[in-house]
Amino acid sequence: MFKVLKTGLITALLLALVGCSDSNDETADGEPETKNVRLNIALGKVEGVNYAAGTAVCVALKKSGSELPCKLMASEGSKQNVLAISSGQVDLALVRGDYAFQAWHGKKPFAKRHTNLRVLLSMHHEVATLLVNSNSKILSFSQLADKTINIGSKTSNNGRMVKKLLSNCNIPVGDKFSYEESSKLPELLVKDAVDGGFEWLTHPDEKTKILTGDKPLQFLPITGYCVDQLISEALYLDRVTIPGGIYKGLTSDSPSIGSKVWLVANSDLSEAVIYDVVKAIFSEVEQFRRSDPAFYHLSPRKMLSSFSVPFHIGAVQYFIKEGWYREN
Repeated sequence: MFKVLKTGLITALLLALVGCSDSNDETADGEPETKNVRLNIALGKVEGVNYAAGTAVCVALKKSGSELPCKLMASEGSKQNVLAISSGQVDLALVRGDYAFQAWHGKKPFAKRHTNLRVLLSMHHEVATLLVNSNSKILSFSQLADKTINIGSKTSNNGRMVKKLLSNCNIPVGDKFSYEESSKLPELLVKDAVDGGFEWLTHPDEKTKILTGDKPLQFLPITGYCVDQLISEALYLDRVTIPGGIYKGLTSDSPSIGSKVWLVANSDLSEAVIYDVVKAIFSEVEQFRRSDPAFYHLSPRKMLSSFSVPFHIGAVQYFIKEGWYREN
């Protein structure tokens, strides 16, 4: 079930009615194509950088002079967001790349193909973050075998991706491995219930700052030929670096892998609406960069990388206007 977020819930969120209508396109009845459209944006759970992203989208739309209502909606995450976009329950949603890829191709956890998905642009990465207790004597990614490591729920995308990574690198998943949800890793580390574990995070992460400030932990790099091979096979994964200095105990950059979070729409959503949304966002890239440290790297080039799911035609029209799109 989706929940409309209220201003009293998270003060940073803009929930006023905002929208956009720079386009002069009209329907056959002479009414603007954006008339009576209400932008509901599905984000995720009631915390995290997705809310900063949703807020920044609404602020950008308001600055563009839009007249469309823009509401942020809580959800259970990317899987629910895909289903909601595909069925037309919401207009826009933030979806992690692996879920978008699986939905487009009809792979688990989806029962069928969702070919009406369209991407607009990417924002931040969720990064595979490998944390271990400083006294665990685990010095590298390759030494995880037979250690008490939490890899995430077996049925979750996080768990499946970590298992695929370990398998690709010939690291056996022993009896000591833990299968708690990856979000429970901080709790497990505090209790010394595990030697370490994987969590998929957008950096910098406030909870990780608190955790590493209270407990001696190490960030282990995730690198090697087997990792590069996995990235080349999984089109939704990228090489990502966790910047050194953002956490206690992380003195230098730590290479890893990550999956982008995409702004996604249904192919049926008006081209004029999508054009105006994309135009508003790219007109306010600097505002996005200032809104949260996770967005410091944003630029049109990084936000428009190729992907398996096609871009919405309304977005492509804006890219053509800006000279960013070229037919192969």
